[in-house]
Amino acid sequence: MRKIAIGIATFLLAALYALCRLLPQQQRIVCISRQSDSAPVDFRLIKDYCERRDPPWDAVILAKQLRNPATYLLEVIRQVYYIATSRAVVLDSYCIVVGLLHDRIRVPVIQVWHSLGNMKRFGYTAFGTEEGHSEATARLMHMHEGYDAIATSSLSFADEFAAAFNVVPGKLFEAPLPRVDILLDEQNRARQREAILAAYPQLRGRKTIVYCPTFRKQPAANEAEAAAALIDAVNFDHFNFVYKPHPVSKQVIDDPRVVTIPGDQFDALFVADVIISDYSTVIYEAGLLDIPVYLYAYDWDSYREKRGLTINFENDVPALFTDDPRAIMEAIESDAFDHDAFQTFVRRNIALPPRGTCTEQLCEHILALAEKPVR
Repeated sequence: MRKIAIGIATFLLAALYALCRLLPQQQRIVCISRQSDSAPVDFRLIKDYCERRDPPWDAVILAKQLRNPATYLLEVIRQVYYIATSRAVVLDSYCIVVGLLHDRIRVPVIQVWHSLGNMKRFGYTAFGTEEGHSEATARLMHMHEGYDAIATSSLSFADEFAAAFNVVPGKLFEAPLPRVDILLDEQNRARQREAILAAYPQLRGRKTIVYCPTFRKQPAANEAEAAAALIDAVNFDHFNFVYKPHPVSKQVIDDPRVVTIPGDQFDALFVADVIISDYSTVIYEAGLLDIPVYLYAYDWDSYREKRGLTINFENDVPALFTDDPRAIMEAIESDAFDHDAFQTFVRRNIALPPRGTCTEQLCEHILALAEKPVR
């Protein structure tokens, strides 16, 4: 029954795409995301670069989470229209329309996956894990099919990345996400930090610990207990404690001592003096900001069984890795962190361009593909 439904949906999308292709094609790229309902920062930077370039290119951002299939239908129609009338398609996650129309789309499709660095299995390498997708459904929906090129922040893990997308490594090109430029911009960092302090003046005067746990499809049984234990270990006379929730996480920390800063408001990393995370690629962003990182692995045994990993956290990441919140706080208070070792680790996963910016490097690759004749 599901196969028939998907077959009908594919037929209707293909018919709509064929009609839209009769319309004039624009000097434009379309960026599609279902990570959030607001334009992702990477797409905003791509749009800004393309529109300032000489000659300029138009860029349209379509960002909407899939919460209700019925109400998502209008977004699907918009996606088909812009895919058919643009010169290239840029994605930061799986796109249903691109998957189902994978062999019909006549312009380049470029995947710029939303995470920095290499850490977890996903896509085709996550089949069979509790956090992964069903292989049968993924293949039926043509997950990650139809890509002409895939950006990766470092070719040091090209084999793992290619396997996740089920492509040959030759489709990968090295280009860290545009947001890296923002993280490396000292003036921007100072402006962002001041904006956060103006909005949350209670953070002034003390060092700020930012807690940013990864998203768990199935929350750990001890999630609330572990968060409470971590908070209780903090010396609030010396530190602020900020919670930075994952964009799609439902975890709420209800404690008057904790300041929660949603990601759609500010990026809490810019106010951080210390980062506590776990198995999140946010540790690479913290590394680019040269902020000390400590890993709170309160559900390590269960998490590594549910979620396939591509690095050994206990041995590969040069940071304290423990389920003991008091050990983390002792390390923070004594400033026990090896900055040089952590920078070496980060640079293996994020290969900065030898010249120019990350945004320029990525956009020029995308536009070079877009300028080729339509297939």
